[in-house]
Amino acid sequence: MRVSGLSFVFAAVFVVPVWAQDDTDIVMVTDQRRSQLGSVESISQMFSEEIELIVHPAEALNRAAGVNIHRGSGQEHLTAIRSPVLTGGAGAGSFLYLQDGVPLRAASFANVNGLFEAASEFAQTAEILKGPGPAQYGSNAVHGLVNFVSRDIGSGDEITVLGNTRGYGRMTAGADFSDKLRASLSLSHDDGFRDDSGFDQQKAQLRYQGQLGAWDLDWISGFTNLNQETAGFIQGDDAYLNDETRLTNPNPEAFRDGKTYRSQARFSRDYGEKELVLTPYARRAELRFLRHFVPGQALEKNAHSSAGLQSKLIADDWSVGADLEYTKGSLYEFQANPSRFSFVQGLHYDYDVEALVGAAYLAKDWQLTKRLRLDTGLRAEYTYYDYDNQADDGPDGGQSGRFIRSADRTDDFLTVTPKLGLIYEGQHASVFARAARGARAPQVTDLYSAQINQVPGQAKVETLDSLEAGFRFGPSFSVTAYSMWKDNFFFRNANGFNVVNGKTRHSGVELSFERDLTESVYVSGEGTLTKHSYDFTEMVGSPANDIIKGNRVDTAPDTLATFRLGYRPVSNLDAQIEWRHVGAYFTNPGNTQSYPGHDIFVLRSSWDINSHVRLFGRIDNLFDARYADRADFAFGNERYFPGRPRTLFLGLSARL
Repeated sequence: MRVSGLSFVFAAVFVVPVWAQDDTDIVMVTDQRRSQLGSVESISQMFSEEIELIVHPAEALNRAAGVNIHRGSGQEHLTAIRSPVLTGGAGAGSFLYLQDGVPLRAASFANVNGLFEAASEFAQTAEILKGPGPAQYGSNAVHGLVNFVSRDIGSGDEITVLGNTRGYGRMTAGADFSDKLRASLSLSHDDGFRDDSGFDQQKAQLRYQGQLGAWDLDWISGFTNLNQETAGFIQGDDAYLNDETRLTNPNPEAFRDGKTYRSQARFSRDYGEKELVLTPYARRAELRFLRHFVPGQALEKNAHSSAGLQSKLIADDWSVGADLEYTKGSLYEFQANPSRFSFVQGLHYDYDVEALVGAAYLAKDWQLTKRLRLDTGLRAEYTYYDYDNQADDGPDGGQSGRFIRSADRTDDFLTVTPKLGLIYEGQHASVFARAARGARAPQVTDLYSAQINQVPGQAKVETLDSLEAGFRFGPSFSVTAYSMWKDNFFFRNANGFNVVNGKTRHSGVELSFERDLTESVYVSGEGTLTKHSYDFTEMVGSPANDIIKGNRVDTAPDTLATFRLGYRPVSNLDAQIEWRHVGAYFTNPGNTQSYPGHDIFVLRSSWDINSHVRLFGRIDNLFDARYADRADFAFGNERYFPGRPRTLFLGLSARL
């Protein structure tokens, strides 16, 4: 497999840093509200102007160096942040998705497609922290986290409509009913660019900001609903290039229906020079879908209800906090189709799980000199599961084909994750280094949706140790290098069997820049050069599936890049062409199958007609390239989610 370094050669031509402007961007995912220049974590931010133009959060988040989110059908996705594209429990549990600082789901019941549950349409900013999270966050903040920060009350009344030439339409509206209350609503419909695909999605949010005695109160409640007709993988050698098959849907029966309900309240008050913050929250998630991506296509229904409390005391140079969360969840999986291989007809799983998570953390900064600062942090987290099997089982667990149903049991896990960072801040630039551990208790599905090559309770705490160092020059230039080691990696191999004791290595260099070339012409971009490899050997009897130490991890391109060339002839008119590069990658653990990568282009423009009305549009896949949003190899077949053909989007935003 040939890997191109074109992204870095092309980007490097334009990397000429300029003097920083005033650094006013505030980072919200750490207790101390610092600018990006002064943070020891690697954080990227997207702003509302970028977010309102998108159909799927991946379109914005993939503009951050080190991020590679694969689109599936409709609102489905798989995430990579300083990682391969991860699936199953690894994909759900390795990334933490937050709404205004509170996880969208309970840590042990995460959703591999978790971004569709975020209120991204109402976001003022989206923050991406790469690598293990800070001490405030535990399980799931392993490879990184994404936090959507809602628009403040006082943002004004607004309505945005967006549509395309392939049957997509969305209306998003927000209104301030007073100086304390704001309501937001988003309604979306998509016919889908493939046969028998598309979705309807509704989101709503209510935000109240005011006083409750001595406390400042920020209360946010939200609802999301998704009804999706899912298009499955197309299969066959380079099927994404075949015009007769690439827009077809081999699984017109597939679907995904999901609802979430969420409420959180942030109470804060000053105690001298300190701030006490209490954030109680409650949520409910329900999901039904057909497992179209495996033989047998079983129906899965899962749900969970949870309630918790985040508490912290924040000073200028330290913070201490404690979190507590209780969850009750369930999972049911039944295959109505005839047996295929070891995917047998009938009941696979039916169980309930109660989970209790308690954590405490301490973060402290040490100002060593006027410009040199040491950041330290430590988090301890305890997770307890009480599993109640509702199906038949035996002394060693009931078996149905490849599926094992364990008898009732309890499991508990303790994780301790230290953090250490050093930063030297100059007037316009900073140099930083960071060592951190990320860890996650096994997902409920890791433990209790067991398979025949797995002993119930065998899954262990997954740990990721990370070292990184970087240089920032104001907001206009940054470069970061990292190396990470993961132990007890739980994943599914190309035959769909669970692997409980994997080891992987991850290293890379990330680059981002922006520069004005003239008063009207500017450039910006991101580039990533990475290597993700297996650090253990597992021989499963097939060259396609055998894992040999040193093999590249599948779905992990060595190069990623975006580059934008913009033209702003007047202050209210902007045009931009963007190049998106995804390098070649292997699609199976044995490194015998590969996808060659792709390069696509997006043309976009916006015109502020006046101070209230903005017209915008874009053309995706400008040159109508044949490419795959996702390529993999499983159950002996090459499989693809084809990329969207050339498509015109138009939108109008009005602010009152």
